[in-house]
Amino acid sequence: MSLKNLVLALLMVNLGYFCYSQGWLDLLTGEDAAQREPERVSRQVNPDAIEVTPITQLSPTAAAAPPETEPAPPQEPACAATREEWLVYMGPYASQALSDKKKTELTALGITSTPISKPSHKLGLTLGQFESEAQAREALAVFAKKGVKTAAVLLWTTVDCPPN
Repeated sequence: MSLKNLVLALLMVNLGYFCYSQGWLDLLTGEDAAQREPERVSRQVNPDAIEVTPITQLSPTAAAAPPETEPAPPQEPACAATREEWLVYMGPYASQALSDKKKTELTALGITSTPISKPSHKLGLTLGQFESEAQAREALAVFAKKGVKTAAVLLWTTVDCPPN
């Protein structure tokens, strides 16, 4: 195709789109011309319910009020010591298929598990996250009564207080 034919084709496409956008092809396309302005504005329901008030007509107290500032961000509670996060953990598994199989077995026992991954613990499942080792061990005992045999309590992370 030569450049001359390409320019002519683009010109025809643009001309066709212009005719369509102006509504000149409505009879051919079957579009309803009533969807265009200003006919659509005349079909509005209760347009007089909206009142626009110029700034000069505001009450003196509203005009003199200082502009609102953004609220201050919420303050985080002071950190008294390091915070630990403990998990009841199962894994790591050699493949995603083994992890999925174990998740299905846990679901059959009525235990909710969540996939979790960390460079040192890839393809594992967590049965819960706890703030203390004692809470995690209590949960592990409950899971053991339900039939879980290979879970362990694991220190997942320690968060230090930010320096002031």
